[in-house]
Amino acid sequence: MKTPGATAERSAETDLLRGEEHTGFARWDLPSFDAEPHQVPLDKAKPGTTDKSKAAQPVEELELVESPKPFTVEELEQIRDEAYKEGFAAGEKDGYQAGQAKAQQAGKSALDARLGQLEKLMQQLLEPMHEQDEQIELMLLNLVETMARQVIQRELKLDSGQILAVLRGALKALPMGAENIRIYLNPVDFEAAKALRERHEENWRLLEDEQLMPGGCRIETEHSQLDATLETRLQQITEQLFEQQRELQARPPQADISLQPDADNEV
Repeated sequence: MKTPGATAERSAETDLLRGEEHTGFARWDLPSFDAEPHQVPLDKAKPGTTDKSKAAQPVEELELVESPKPFTVEELEQIRDEAYKEGFAAGEKDGYQAGQAKAQQAGKSALDARLGQLEKLMQQLLEPMHEQDEQIELMLLNLVETMARQVIQRELKLDSGQILAVLRGALKALPMGAENIRIYLNPVDFEAAKALRERHEENWRLLEDEQLMPGGCRIETEHSQLDATLETRLQQITEQLFEQQRELQARPPQADISLQPDADNEV
């Protein structure tokens, strides 16, 4: 006899649907309100989810790369020596160039200082010589003037005819129509001047002046005066000589020795 409990259990088993027995039904889930998850491509899916029908791809062989070996103590020492030598060579080159430029500048400064001292010393030595040269030149000019006077006086005493040329030149230099002409001359030249006056029948007044050198004269008229004395002519010649000497002193000749260093001889 069946009990009610057994009948109920059998009825529950009959109402239970098993998934493997009913394959014609599709599963339906509630729609999700969350963000759509990232879809993984089939080729990157987890193992076991790939399409079994897809042929298996051949696996590429990876080349093994050996890791670098550490440097040995000898290699590190060699690298350090090479780096030191390269740095030393570069520093030596730069230091040599800098030292050479500094040495050239120092040598040039020292040379300029020495040249300045030498030039100053030479000026101190040559200055007394210049003064002595000027004194000697003045003495020579005075000596030449004195000797010229003596020689001219001697020549004029021997040849009194020189006064005639001087008188003719001086009388021609007088203004036209000059009157009351007075001629002063040395007593040595008086007779020669007197003969010239008588030859031209002139009324000049001849006056002796022992202070005048022979060979010269001084002429005076009512409105003019003419100096043709030998003293004046010698003075003019002497002044010309002194003027030439002053020009030479103002523009001395170039020195034979130059104290400026040549570019080729610089340190």
